[in-house]
Amino acid sequence: MQSTTDPASDLTAIVLCGGKGERLKPFTDAIPKPLVLLNNRPLLEHLLHYLSASGVHRFILCVGYKAELIEQFVREKRDPRWDIRCVNSGDAGMIDRILDASEGLAGPALICYGDTLANVDIDDLRATHRNNNALATVTVYRLHSPFGIVEIDDAARVSAFAEKPVLPHWINIGFLLCEPGAFAHMRRGSDLPEYLSMLAREKLLFAYRHQGRHLTVNTEKDRQAAEAAMVEFVTLMDDVKL
Repeated sequence: MQSTTDPASDLTAIVLCGGKGERLKPFTDAIPKPLVLLNNRPLLEHLLHYLSASGVHRFILCVGYKAELIEQFVREKRDPRWDIRCVNSGDAGMIDRILDASEGLAGPALICYGDTLANVDIDDLRATHRNNNALATVTVYRLHSPFGIVEIDDAARVSAFAEKPVLPHWINIGFLLCEPGAFAHMRRGSDLPEYLSMLAREKLLFAYRHQGRHLTVNTEKDRQAAEAAMVEFVTLMDDVKL
C-alpha cells in the first residue's frame, strides 16, 4: 500500500471514453459521448479540469468509438500540467480497455467514466482507501428516484407523496481507486460489474460514500439536466485548490 504522505499527483486517472453512447443519439452519431457539450465545453474537458484541480495530472483515455475526435481534442485542449495519452482498444469491453491502459503502470489508478462528473474529494477518497488497507475502493452515491413515490397504508389509503426522493440504496458512479495488484484480478473478456462482484465476494472491495454532486449523461434528458446544473457544479469545481 502507498505511504500516507503520497500526494494525489501520484495517481493516474484512467478515463473510459470508448463507448458508442447509443442512448444519446443523435449527438453521438457525430461525436463520442465524452465530447458532448455542457455549456459549450465538452463533458470530458470538465472532468479533466476537475481531476487536475484535485491534484491528478496523469491521464490515460481509453478510446474506441470515433477515437480520432478525442485524440484531436487532446491535441487542441492540452493543459501544460497534463501528462495525457490515448489508448485505442477498438470495440473492446471495459475490462479489456482498463487492462490495455494499465500496462506499465507502477502506482495506483483512479478509473473514471467519461460520461460522469462528480465533485469527489480525491484526498478523502485516498485517505479512506488507505485506512481500509483496500485493494480497490469504488465511489458510491445515494440513489435518487426519477419518479415520485406514493405511500399507501394497509387499507389502500394514500398517506403521503414524496417527489423524487433519495432512496436508501447506493449506486456505483466510478472513481474506482485501484492498487496495482487489483489489475491482476481482472480477466480479459469479462465485464466491469462482474469484476466488481468478484472483488466483493472475495471481500477485497470497499466503498467511498460521495455526499456531493453527481451528474451523468446517458440520455438527452440527462444532458439537459446536467447542463442546467453546471453553474453550481462549476462553482464547486472552483472551490477545489489548484
